[in-house]
Amino acid sequence: MERMPVPEYLLAMKCMAARLGGTAGEPSDIPDIIFLVRHLRLQSAREVLDLVAQYYPANRIPVKTQYLVEGLFEEGKV
Repeated sequence: MERMPVPEYLLAMKCMAARLGGTAGEPSDIPDIIFLVRHLRLQSAREVLDLVAQYYPANRIPVKTQYLVEGLFEEGKV
């Protein structure tokens, strides 16, 4: 029996990686983060970061993760 991670955990993992991608075909986590935030109906960066902190210690969440998540909300992408 296959087990799939729950969407909340997938979002936490994607946020922790926070890969921005680039022009050299590097992967980006941004489309997945946007999709999962919408799917989970999260309304603010704080809700997303609180969810990430349920899976990872808050003091281990990278600053780039915080800036990425806050930026997505500020830019109206989620």
